Amino acid sequence: MISIAGITALEYCSDWSSGLHEIYRELYYFPLFVAGIRYGITGAALALGVIYLVYIPHVMLSWRGGWKENLARVLELVFYFLFAFGAGYISDREKKIRENLECNRLIISLGRITSGIVHDLKNPLISITGLLERLASGKGDCSRYVPVMLRDARRMERIIHDVLDFARQVKLKKERCDLADVMKNAVEMCREKAGKEKVTLETDLEHVKAEVDPFLLERALVNVISNAVEASEPGGKVRIELETRGRRALVTVRDHGGGMDRETMARCFEPYFSRKPAGTGLGLPIVKKIIQAHGGSVEVVLPPDGGTAFKISLPL
Repeated sequence: MISIAGITALEYCSDWSSGLHEIYRELYYFPLFVAGIRYGITGAALALGVIYLVYIPHVMLSWRGGWKENLARVLELVFYFLFAFGAGYISDREKKIRENLECNRLIISLGRITSGIVHDLKNPLISITGLLERLASGKGDCSRYVPVMLRDARRMERIIHDVLDFARQVKLKKERCDLADVMKNAVEMCREKAGKEKVTLETDLEHVKAEVDPFLLERALVNVISNAVEASEPGGKVRIELETRGRRALVTVRDHGGGMDRETMARCFEPYFSRKPAGTGLGLPIVKKIIQAHGGSVEVVLPPDGGTAFKISLPL
């Protein structure tokens, strides 16, 4: 609208006999193009209406000269309409194509996720059913079979909880807290697992205040640190750092394991992609969802001296 107002001001303020008016009229195509590409046919129609509203009076006031000049001005108005419609149509068509592609991608993704869920639930269910059939026929030993069935049932429960967490919208309950305290809690929750794997957890945490959901952020950090512990060799170490970069907090969780291959690195945040035999493939997608809900980002990098580093950026 500002550009239309500026062009119109040039039209009305310039000498009627000035040859610059032909150039000024051509400038109206610019706001029509921008409005059409950005807002589709609706935006183009609105810009066209404004141009007609301010430009037609100028045409009427300057209606002099030969019929060729006057016909050129009328045709200019027609061309404005055709150009606006064309730009808006192309923009709306591109948006519709993108929406269809996104819908197809979502359907394919949901199909892959559903297939993975069924596969992961099927294996423990077969195990539980088989053991129950042996117990029902009097051939089983409860003291041996019940712990196995309980383990498989808990695995099924974990799969269902992960799927539900991934499916539902993240609702943050923010409060101002020290990110270092949140990270310390996450590290302590991983101490026992790190001890079993003979992995050392090292921390270098700067005290940083930020508005976050401490429960969900802690959960995301536990997932990332736990993955780093699993990727480490016995006797290895996982380093957890927190520092500020401008108006953002940067969290780095780095292991010194074998590192990710290129495919795993490219697909690690893809729902239901996992290299772990017992993994659900929803841990890191949930982490990404939580971090993005905070207005942050998470990425994976491969340090030149080996291992894998997860870098989480959060706004302060």
